[in-house]
Amino acid sequence: MLLTAVLTRDEIERLVASLTPVRITIDERRGRSITVGRPKVELVSGHGLRLRGEAHVHWDFIALPIPVTIRAWQVLLQPRIASGESSQVLACNPVIEELDVKMVPGFVDEKVADAIRGLIEKHRDRLAWNFSRTLSRRLLLPEKISPTKTFEILAVEGDVSVTEAEMRLAVRFDARFFDDARGVVADAAEASNRTSGTAHASSVH
Repeated sequence: MLLTAVLTRDEIERLVASLTPVRITIDERRGRSITVGRPKVELVSGHGLRLRGEAHVHWDFIALPIPVTIRAWQVLLQPRIASGESSQVLACNPVIEELDVKMVPGFVDEKVADAIRGLIEKHRDRLAWNFSRTLSRRLLLPEKISPTKTFEILAVEGDVSVTEAEMRLAVRFDARFFDDARGVVADAAEASNRTSGTAHASSVH
């Protein structure tokens, strides 16, 4: 069983527009943060999603705020399927392609750039979706069905591709019905009770 989900460029642009502008904390203790405006979106065939824009950083140096402008930043999100022990994950690997920092004064510009790179690296694992956990289901069928059955559908494999027009995720599922252990135990207990009842009735006669 194969399920395919498609995100067009227009849909991705609307999704990004609904998220931005956004303020991201770099260092909560020092009150350092970055405010990202609404970026331009580009789908790069065979590579991923490219975002490009400007940003402003709230930075302090010896308790004094310093205005920081990032004239241009560019990040490429490279989607890939990562396989775990019992899961399939759609992960987006962020690659910083450009980071043009304009500072006043200029002697801390590299510190700001390093802080931003560190922030991305720290939260790299959060740019992922465990679709096998989200899409896999196990459902117990109604009690009127005998013997008791459970329906299981598992997302077991995925593939992701990018063109200039869309991002496509294909997920393969395995589905099956199997006897529910609780139902088997209940049936066995009921059979045992019936046998005991018959034996008791025979001994009375």
